[in-house]
Amino acid sequence: MKLTPRAYTILWDAHAWAGVLSSVVLFVTFFLGAFALFAEELSPWQEPTFRAPIAVSEAQAVRLAQQIADAEAPSRPVWFGISLPTDEEPWLRLWRMSPDGAIKPLWVDPVSGRELGERSDLGEFLNAMHFLEPLPGGKHVTGIASAVLVLLIGTGLLLQLGRLVREFVQFRPGASRRVFWSDAHKVIGVVTAPFLLVFALTGGILWLDDWFEPAVVATSLNGDPKAKERAVDWPAPPPASGRPAGAPDLAHALELAKQRFPRSEHHWFFFDNLGDENGLVHLPGESEGTLHAFTHVRVSREGVLVWERKTGGESVYTRVMDPLFGLHFATWAGFPAKVLYAVLSLLCAFGILAGNLLWLERRRSKQPGRFDRVLARLTSGGCAGLALAVAAVFAANQLLPATLADRPGWEHAAFHAAWALALGSAFLERSAAQHARRLLLGSSVVLLAVPLIDAARTGRLPFASGSAFVLATEVGLVVLALLLAGAARAISRLQRTTPSTSPAAAETPAPVPT
Repeated sequence: MKLTPRAYTILWDAHAWAGVLSSVVLFVTFFLGAFALFAEELSPWQEPTFRAPIAVSEAQAVRLAQQIADAEAPSRPVWFGISLPTDEEPWLRLWRMSPDGAIKPLWVDPVSGRELGERSDLGEFLNAMHFLEPLPGGKHVTGIASAVLVLLIGTGLLLQLGRLVREFVQFRPGASRRVFWSDAHKVIGVVTAPFLLVFALTGGILWLDDWFEPAVVATSLNGDPKAKERAVDWPAPPPASGRPAGAPDLAHALELAKQRFPRSEHHWFFFDNLGDENGLVHLPGESEGTLHAFTHVRVSREGVLVWERKTGGESVYTRVMDPLFGLHFATWAGFPAKVLYAVLSLLCAFGILAGNLLWLERRRSKQPGRFDRVLARLTSGGCAGLALAVAAVFAANQLLPATLADRPGWEHAAFHAAWALALGSAFLERSAAQHARRLLLGSSVVLLAVPLIDAARTGRLPFASGSAFVLATEVGLVVLALLLAGAARAISRLQRTTPSTSPAAAETPAPVPT
């Protein structure tokens, strides 16, 4: 099957323009997606006190959680949470909701009961930045970009009709820059197309579900919140009665959850209306190796199981949305599968970058306009600068004092400042390529230094922490640093390459079907 010249041109324009307009956002989502996969596993790295094994039994941890809940009950918080020690976080974790609705975590030593206070949230922050959540309207921007990515995949595959096998193996690194970036973009696009499609569809649907929910309730459900609760299989807890009461029995509630869902792991207690007669404790459970990963039970203050939801739920909505959530967030995946996800995420990020550079090389042969110059700066500062921002937040995690007030905020500031500096300086540099090269080299140096700093701070040899989580993080940082250094070297070599005019290296300048 061949496309007509007009159809090919329309698809080409749609693919090219949609790609460059969404490129930086898509690069951010995929580059940081590699870190978001390991948000929990990064906990021992970001907080050295978490590198010890779990120091208390589950029964002891539950007793401490009960003491904390009993002490919190007189303040009657609207919402409060406690998590038990896990391999990644061997301390208890508390979540308190402030009057403005913000939730701030802190940790508690499971042996002494001493509150550790706020500590680094490096993994969770990178996970949030994967969706641009800390930026105003960022979550909606990434949602729109997910929808655009579906368009990019569809138009890209249509443009390669009849040529997918050839594009899968055709790569000419010794050719001109334009041919090099064209081959790289096409090969990566073909290899990662299934992965891209899964994340584009799941990300877009999850975003649309969140964005359009109020409109659906107001129209299709006639504004009835109870109808929505039945549709999503998530009933609201009863309102507070106003009569004070004690906390639920956590050991009993945990036993009920285990009896009902013995294959799920239960580490969390989330309280609604703690200290009220109508108080409830919610115990989510999680099963590994399945797309339907989550179970839920709610237990009343009197110890009665008042609601439960098995994996997959009871409604059509939950049976559809739970697997989408599991696919997007890799809840089914073990560590090896997450590593594969991370490699594919970084490969996708490079493929997006190659598309931008192909656009710029095509336009360079003509008279570049203001848009092209801005795109070159955005690509340099936004994409290479993101690598510097990641290196900066890892370095800040190591160098900031452990007892610094609002330590997470300072780490976030280091990330944003490094990214903003990289983006701003890109518009002051004469060569966007050389600017990107310096950013990549700087990022590589910092990332290589971070494991050495940690080893010096903790008085050990590098790669000898005794923690599998820390070792995996150190290896990952070194591999990423080498990749960034390799990218910087490739930029330097490509800038010196003289474009080839041989027939084997030439690429058709005009988008016509072949």
